[in-house]
Amino acid sequence: MKATTEFRSVILAVLFGFLVACFFVSHSIHANLASERHGQKVVIDASMSKIELTGLEQYVEALIERGIAQHTIPGVTVSIVKDDKIVMLKGYGFSDVSSQKMVNPHTTLFRIGSITKTMTAIAVMQLVEQGKLALDVDINEYLTEFKIPDTFEDPITIAALLSHRAGFEEADAGNLLSGHAEEVLSTSQYLATYMPSRVWPVGYNMSYSNYGFGLLGYLVELKSGLDLATYMEQHIFSPLGMHNTTLREPLGSEATSMQRALQAHLATGYFKDTAGRNLAKPFEFIGHIGGAGAVSATAENMALYMRSLLQERRGLVSPLTDSIMKQRLYDDRVLATGVAHGMFEGNIRGYKYYHHSGATLTFSANMIVFPEIQLGIFIASNMVGGAAQLADFLPRAILNKYYKSLPIQIDESPQLGAYNQFMTAPIVKRQLEEYTGSWLSTRRSYTQLEKVSALDSSVIISLDAQGQLVMRRLGSHTKFALKRLKENVFQAQSDQGSIFYFYPDSSGEITRFSASMWSGDYERVSLFHSPFFFYFVLILASLLSLSTLLLTSLQKRRAKTLHVFKKVTRIVAGLLLLTVIGFIFMNSGLVLDEYNFLINFPTLEVKLLLYLVLVIALLTLVKVVGLAYIWRHEESGMLYKIHYSMFTLSCFSFLYVFWVWNAIGFNYVN
Repeated sequence: MKATTEFRSVILAVLFGFLVACFFVSHSIHANLASERHGQKVVIDASMSKIELTGLEQYVEALIERGIAQHTIPGVTVSIVKDDKIVMLKGYGFSDVSSQKMVNPHTTLFRIGSITKTMTAIAVMQLVEQGKLALDVDINEYLTEFKIPDTFEDPITIAALLSHRAGFEEADAGNLLSGHAEEVLSTSQYLATYMPSRVWPVGYNMSYSNYGFGLLGYLVELKSGLDLATYMEQHIFSPLGMHNTTLREPLGSEATSMQRALQAHLATGYFKDTAGRNLAKPFEFIGHIGGAGAVSATAENMALYMRSLLQERRGLVSPLTDSIMKQRLYDDRVLATGVAHGMFEGNIRGYKYYHHSGATLTFSANMIVFPEIQLGIFIASNMVGGAAQLADFLPRAILNKYYKSLPIQIDESPQLGAYNQFMTAPIVKRQLEEYTGSWLSTRRSYTQLEKVSALDSSVIISLDAQGQLVMRRLGSHTKFALKRLKENVFQAQSDQGSIFYFYPDSSGEITRFSASMWSGDYERVSLFHSPFFFYFVLILASLLSLSTLLLTSLQKRRAKTLHVFKKVTRIVAGLLLLTVIGFIFMNSGLVLDEYNFLINFPTLEVKLLLYLVLVIALLTLVKVVGLAYIWRHEESGMLYKIHYSMFTLSCFSFLYVFWVWNAIGFNYVN
């Protein structure tokens, strides 16, 4: 009997060992298949995951102190996690300059902005686990107080929202943030009032959307029966011990307001004005679309959050759900930036990462986790601008110092010749000229005045004297060459070595590209819709306005008086110059109060400019009537008639480009 029992024990042990081995083999095969599916044939040396970060604190401290001095950053907080341990937790500078209150990484709360979206995605997937939400269901089936218009045939799904593929334009200038608690709307009110237009079919491209994640947060509220702040406290923050993290905001006596104990530790946000001064600003409210960016947290709590992310989102979702969340829902851009359930996915030096940055007008933050090497980095500051640059630079600097670069091979994939289900053109050998042109980010407004902000985001791709394909931003002298790796895939010859994917439309013409360094796609625009043409017309119209003012002044000296059409011409010239100057100041941020301009767009000066454009439009019609009179009756000579005609044409061109950029009329939602 004893021998039989021992024999059975041996058999059970062997069977158990066999099952465990099968599990690990299966897991390994699954991981390899997933890696190949993403085009990455990289083997991480086991020693890399266990590397000692010797001198890390001193190295990071030197970088941060240099950044604080260089950019006059009030305060910075940082936490770093390695192998499930918090290896660095520090605060630098002031959480409030006027009171000289120092940053404490354990207690000082910083706004983390859009990093909130990673938490909203987890909340959504928790409800998916429970069967209360489904990734592929039309979200209108969940919505009751308002509906999303069926602009395109395919409905918007949670999968599309999680991947920034819903096809919304960006139209949140002046309504995303509020400076006053009494202006905060309920989430349903905000989403119904400020609904952006659907400008692309679902899945057609990636265009980052705050509104989309506001919708996701609202769906969590609808299906859980809790407000989003309470849901996150109960199902995300409390399970991880994140007691100094909240989605709530200081709303005064409201029952849903942030706890007073946390309010006392909120860092003050600072805005750098055009004179370089850091101006303390009040709390920026975003609770009406809280799922997109309302969380405030300490560096210590963010370390707890990163530990969970690195350990299969331990305590939040099942291992199976975690593995699903690490995969992209749209797998059409192997090495370019993609979104995996709310987190941007990419590579630094060959190491796969998931990350999200965040910002308000007065705070900036960045969080990045490297599961393969079990490293997580969080950094936040109570300022933007140079502080955001520091937050973006720090993770790359750490990787550069402590980890050797790994090669990345591009896997052969049939999808590289097409963008997605909408674009199925066959692969052809292309000339480099086919990739040249002017390109604009799809993360912009298409129907509202906010579109003018895209004038400074244009990318120009051209051929240099050596026949190389080069890329630069409009107005910048910095450019880099693009080396072709394979058909429609290029790599930047720069420090970052970013990968660019170019996609043809159904006719085979290259119309779009995505990059591993940007959060959205870029689309080719025609000359007449390009920022270059806009500025060209402004310059031409301004020169003709100046010459018109000069000519009419000379004529008035000689004739002592001017007939009505010349007076109208003179008025139009003056108004056009005034509008151009006002627009240049507005677009350069040289306004009376830049912070007020951004948070309360469109401000009074913007509305005055729009009125001026309408007046110019009306007077231009008068000029057209005068065109016939000038050519028939005017005795000023042929040169003046030609000049009058050219100026009239330039006025129409001026109005045309302002119409293209939605600056004629009042194309905004108050």
